[in-house]
Amino acid sequence: MKREVCISVLGIQNIGDESETVLTETSGTYCLENGFHKIDYFELDENRTTIAYHLVFSVSEMQMSKCGAVAGQFHFIPGAISVADYWAPFGRVVFQVETEFYKLDVKEHCLNAQLKYRLYTDKRLFSENIITIRVCENSEDGFGSINKTGRNH
Repeated sequence: MKREVCISVLGIQNIGDESETVLTETSGTYCLENGFHKIDYFELDENRTTIAYHLVFSVSEMQMSKCGAVAGQFHFIPGAISVADYWAPFGRVVFQVETEFYKLDVKEHCLNAQLKYRLYTDKRLFSENIITIRVCENSEDGFGSINKTGRNH
């Protein structure tokens, strides 16, 4: 059964000497299916275009799919390298995804995930990334029914 939840996603992306921090606070849906925690939500990018996200969490790995002006599917497995096709307005990019760290903490009304990974293109480092995700069932612990994204370049 799907439930309404409050979602906070803090992402930090380091590309060379440049860093970008993005904080998204929004509402979405949650369900537990066959031992997998599934989250769906929408985000507005810097051009006010909607991007749909689908996150799947287990104890050992995480998957992230996004669809919209940018699209891709990422599979994060600690200690492993996976391949992700990423579609952006300028075309297709194939990333090698190296997951350094992933931790899932599930409590009665909240789910917290931490992820650290690197993206490579043509065997060269493209970016180092950290994502912290908090999902709360109870709006008293969460962010209400807002949808905002803040960027710090």
